[in-house]
Amino acid sequence: MADVVEDIKARLDIADLVSQYIQLKKAGRNYKACCPFHNEKTGSFVVSPEKQIFHCFGCHKGGDIFTFIQEYEGVEFPEALQILADKAGVKVEKMSKFVNKEKKGEKDEYFRAHDLACEHFEKNLYKSNDGKKVLDYLYKRGLNDEAIKEFRLGFSIDSYDDLYTYLLKKGISKKVLLGSGFISAKNLADDRVYDKFRGRLMFPIFDYLGRVTGFGGRALKKDQMPKYLNSPENVIYNKSKILYGLYHSKQNVKDKDQIVLVEGYFDVLLPYQEGIKNIAAVSGTALTDGHTALIKRITSNVVTCFDHDSAGFEATKRSASLLLHENMLIKSVADFAGKDPADLVKDSGGDSFIKLIEGAEDFMNFFVDKLVEENDVMSVEGRRKILLDVLPFIKQIPASGRDLYVRRLSVKLNTQEKFLYEEIDNFKLPSTHPAKQQDKISGSRQRLTLGEEIFAIVLEYPAMFENLEKILNENDFEDDQKAIYKAFVDQYNSARTGNKQWDLNKGFLSDIKGKLDVLALYASEKYSQFTEEAVVCEVEKIVDRYRKERRNRRLSEIQLRISEVEKDGEKDELLKLLAEQQELLMPVKE
Repeated sequence: MADVVEDIKARLDIADLVSQYIQLKKAGRNYKACCPFHNEKTGSFVVSPEKQIFHCFGCHKGGDIFTFIQEYEGVEFPEALQILADKAGVKVEKMSKFVNKEKKGEKDEYFRAHDLACEHFEKNLYKSNDGKKVLDYLYKRGLNDEAIKEFRLGFSIDSYDDLYTYLLKKGISKKVLLGSGFISAKNLADDRVYDKFRGRLMFPIFDYLGRVTGFGGRALKKDQMPKYLNSPENVIYNKSKILYGLYHSKQNVKDKDQIVLVEGYFDVLLPYQEGIKNIAAVSGTALTDGHTALIKRITSNVVTCFDHDSAGFEATKRSASLLLHENMLIKSVADFAGKDPADLVKDSGGDSFIKLIEGAEDFMNFFVDKLVEENDVMSVEGRRKILLDVLPFIKQIPASGRDLYVRRLSVKLNTQEKFLYEEIDNFKLPSTHPAKQQDKISGSRQRLTLGEEIFAIVLEYPAMFENLEKILNENDFEDDQKAIYKAFVDQYNSARTGNKQWDLNKGFLSDIKGKLDVLALYASEKYSQFTEEAVVCEVEKIVDRYRKERRNRRLSEIQLRISEVEKDGEKDELLKLLAEQQELLMPVKE
């Protein structure tokens, strides 16, 4: 196993790997980005090609390429191993030996159940008499066999126990069938069981790795309710973290650096079939923080193509609010000529939809025009309504980018720009606003202790240890930090005439190499733009703060001890403590 892991590590560079998932920016010897694992405005996520590690100094997730894949894809080590082996061109013999069979359980059975159900629905579509009618319906909607098969569309026959019987024979437990929403029953012991998906066109819903995690079942009869029946959330399906079609389109989204967001399954399928492959849908739910995080990993440019009825407009507003807060660029298609994307593509071809996307308006311009159209700008009430709607969005735009929108809004409302700026300055986002909620999450970047800060600098700049050794000694540190300092002293002294580089694979330091690598990464990221003189200055400042902190801590200890010895009448001990206290209170000589 170790040989396979090392072989994969030798073939894959962490910066190249991570850049396939998120946008990295060069920062000295490292790369930086906004963390894909928590919401933040300022990039705390650092990738080191030199150390082949990543670390977020905001949420503190970090590790190597295997850790990244496990965290990003939400998979266990064996799955991460397979993903990376495929990327590296390494063949893993007997993958089963990497799997802890005792831990293989609930999720695996859910994934297996969904894949088997998908295969069964596909077979029904092509092999059953009713399925062939559904296939004809799909052809009439404009789909071809290639798209139908790529997205694995299927058909659930109108039977009370077709899927139930099939999956039971395949060894899927009744508990998983209930949890997946494939069947209905009052409880596990109830024999009165029936399939929930009956007589429906089935759309499998894939996660980011292409695994089937749920289904959307479309009614095929006029009196069949509801029109769409969706899988319930379960251990493998969270609708707020999955965008329909993103598994198929993610590479195209990366290549074009743009994603087109639509509402429904057909709105993805028809454009995708006609070559618009950077597309995904927020089916069955509004855009969420989870969706936004998914999108932000691969692009910062979004075009929304939602319906322009009241519900569609609200969906566009909510989406824009979440996306703007993440400093993403949003455009909106203003006119579908009364059609949704699927029908537009079917009737007029893919080129018509492409032209609409290329002509999409900046969201704020689209939004203001829509508000002006719906409200009486000549009335106080109408103007106030427009301002109340638009201010939360303008408030989120960086001050440097507000001028254009304020200027345009002032013309639309026939008012002076200075009054609008006063409104913006006085406006406070409500506590329930998505931006407020995300700020609570993104505002925590934990600081290193002063001792850790000192070690971080000398790890990155070994020559600084000579200055440090003159003003500090091992007794200035406690516990593990004392042991680290002693190890540094031993290595530095043994290499005084040679190359001053730390060997973190030697002795005590090898036990904590992971922690030390992170400290060095912190220093290389923080001080990459510093000159050597500036780093020396920084070391002196930190050591001065460290000594003051240590002195104040000792003074507090002495004061407590003085109170104790006074009660016990220990005069000699009292005199010693008072002398030490006096010495510590004297001004430090420069």
